Amino acid sequence: MRRSTIFIPTSTLTIAAGITGLVLWLNHSSYEDRVEDCAQALEQQYAEGGKGRPETCDGVRKDDYTALVADAETAAGP
Repeated sequence: MRRSTIFIPTSTLTIAAGITGLVLWLNHSSYEDRVEDCAQALEQQYAEGGKGRPETCDGVRKDDYTALVADAETAAGP
């Protein structure tokens, strides 16, 4: 068996996997994006008089979520 018979498909699959991984990594939202989305959802929720944890806040650390809730409550007023 010739080396090129093994090398070409193997290198093609490796390059395809690398490109796929890069695209997935570039499209993945960052933690800061999740925190911003959570803050917006909380502000809207408190403005409408709602309570609870929005789904968009999944993945936000507890201490950051607590700070966002305090900010949203302050912005909504008494």
